[in-house]
Amino acid sequence: MVKSAMAELPFAGRQAELAQLATLVEEATSTKTGRLIVVRGRRQVGKSTLIETFCTRTSVPSAFFTAARRQPAQASLAEFADVVARSRLVQADTASTGFTGWEQALNLATASDTPSIVVIDELPWLLEMDEAIEGLLQRVWDRVLRKRPVVLILVGSDLAMMDALTEYGRPLYDRTKILRVDPLTPSDVADLTGLGSADAIEAWALTGGFPNVVRSWPTGGTAIDFLSTQLPDASSPLVVSGERKVAAEFPADAFARPVLDAIGSGTREHGKISQKSGLGGSSLERALAMLVEKRVIVRDRPYSTDLSKLTHYRIEDAHLRVWGRYVAPNMPAIERGAGNVALRRVLTDWEAWKGEAVEPIIRESTLRLALRDESLSDAAHVGRWWRRDGQTEVDIVIGDRLPTAKSLLAVGSIKWRQTEPFGTNDLRELSQSAARLPGADGVELVAVSRIPTRVDGLARLWTPDDLLNAWR
Repeated sequence: MVKSAMAELPFAGRQAELAQLATLVEEATSTKTGRLIVVRGRRQVGKSTLIETFCTRTSVPSAFFTAARRQPAQASLAEFADVVARSRLVQADTASTGFTGWEQALNLATASDTPSIVVIDELPWLLEMDEAIEGLLQRVWDRVLRKRPVVLILVGSDLAMMDALTEYGRPLYDRTKILRVDPLTPSDVADLTGLGSADAIEAWALTGGFPNVVRSWPTGGTAIDFLSTQLPDASSPLVVSGERKVAAEFPADAFARPVLDAIGSGTREHGKISQKSGLGGSSLERALAMLVEKRVIVRDRPYSTDLSKLTHYRIEDAHLRVWGRYVAPNMPAIERGAGNVALRRVLTDWEAWKGEAVEPIIRESTLRLALRDESLSDAAHVGRWWRRDGQTEVDIVIGDRLPTAKSLLAVGSIKWRQTEPFGTNDLRELSQSAARLPGADGVELVAVSRIPTRVDGLARLWTPDDLLNAWR
């Protein structure tokens, strides 16, 4: 039996986030004034586990309530009362009699003069059933809670909604501390799986850094080992997590699923997405707009010193990119117990696709590397550039601002080949492509190569070790 990388580790990493939470609780305790924290991050990125772990490790009494989708407001209030009663923040008989409303519930749950932590998880689902709760939170915070040593933590996975909570003009504006929980970094994945740099980058591309998926990575195993254990199993994290994300976020009538399936299969252009998904007109536009708003997909445009109207769509969540490419198209086979059939299809594709799969995280890594480099420290963005004919593309374009660069700092190529390093022919192709790229005259040429090498004429060649160290 293959042993997973984190089978014996219920929680790992997140030291910076734990330290930030500890600091806020210490501030509330020492000043005897409240702290209101908004925790946001993608679904299944580990927000709830982080907060639960923190509450378990601290000596401060806490209550952790999780809202349920489409649960009537009164039922949610009753469940909150039960959580508070079991937490011993108040006397059991006080909470068991029930609360008449959320204002009373929050007042009584934090009535003690001793420090306490109250968590409301899945806040967007609570707001779906009762929009007035947002204003009520502001009122009870201003009048009562901020004057007590209470830490009120609001958690949510709907990024657009959680961001909107703290915008100017909204009830909670300028009252909160924001804690963003991102996926694990490539260096975290390397540490937790025991993989070398190149394999860790590929592991991140397959798992997206989502802890529950990383946890299932076979210790020291390759990407092929991971796919071989995950795809034949309909209950594996790789299979189940993507399905849960889509089901939790998008109603069937939103047409998100066919659009995600189309983009996940490698379709990038608007017209081709329409053909692949079978959607058109307003249905497609609404689905694309909703997915962009929720930051599930992004619109990419060729990055240079010229503004381009060309648009490619890309799934932002790396785990959903893999799920959309490998799991969703093969769900019928996986669900009927023929996962090995799906696996054979995938194994014929992975070697060809992995170079594309790692490109987004490589661009993020090179931006971090550029900011540490004196001659590239003005970098604001690392994008890619292409022409409509699809014959010319530049993998790495480093510029000084968004959405259009005032000046380019470097352009480069990514060669993520298993056995062949970046070579002189690749440099020649890069030079020819760069000659067509607006604003690239005279800029430095850089490259990323899976296999370390040296090529005269390159200003920099970044290796997998460099990419991983960018996150340390």
